[in-house]
Amino acid sequence: MNTSDYFNNALHDMVFENACGAAIRRLADMSFPISYIHKELDYPISFERVQKYVWRYYMKKKILLYPDDKLDYHEENGYFIINEPKISKTFIKEQGPYGKITYRQVTVDNSGNDNTSSGNDFIKYCPCNFGIIKVTNPKEYERLMEKLDTDDRTYINDMPWENKIVYHIMNDRIISINKSLKD
Repeated sequence: MNTSDYFNNALHDMVFENACGAAIRRLADMSFPISYIHKELDYPISFERVQKYVWRYYMKKKILLYPDDKLDYHEENGYFIINEPKISKTFIKEQGPYGKITYRQVTVDNSGNDNTSSGNDFIKYCPCNFGIIKVTNPKEYERLMEKLDTDDRTYINDMPWENKIVYHIMNDRIISINKSLKD
C-alpha cells in the first residue's frame, strides 16, 4: 500500500467515525437490528460497512466472543461463563498549582473489597450457531427464523454470522430469541 492509499483510507475512516460512528454504537448498544441502524443514518454508507462496523464493535465490547478467545471462562449447562473482575471507572477532581480544576478518569478494582461471590461477577454467554445452520441446512435455518418475531428475525439475519459457533452475551435480545426458539 502506498502512502497515498494509506492516507486516503485513514481520512475515510476518520470521516466515517465522525459522521456516524457514535450513532451506530449508540443504536447497536440498544440491540437494534443492523438494517434499522443503516436506515437511521443520514450519512451515505453501504449496509455491508455498517454490518462490519457493528460486528467489530460487538467483538470489542465482548458482546460477541469466539470460543478460542484468550479469556478466563468455563462452560456450565451449555453456556459460556466469563469471570470478569469487578472494575469500575470513576472521575477524581484535581486542582493544579494555580487553582485550575481538572477531572481525571481512573479505574478502580473493587474485587478485593468483599469476599462474597454473589454471581454478579460472572458474564453469561449463549452459543449461537446460526452461521453453521445457515450454510449446512438452509431449510432448518428458515424453520428457526419462522419461530422468531420480525424484530428478532431481522436482528439475526442482519448479523454476518460466520460458519462457526459464536458466543453472544445474554442480554434481553438473545434471551427473547432463545425463548422463542425453544417454544
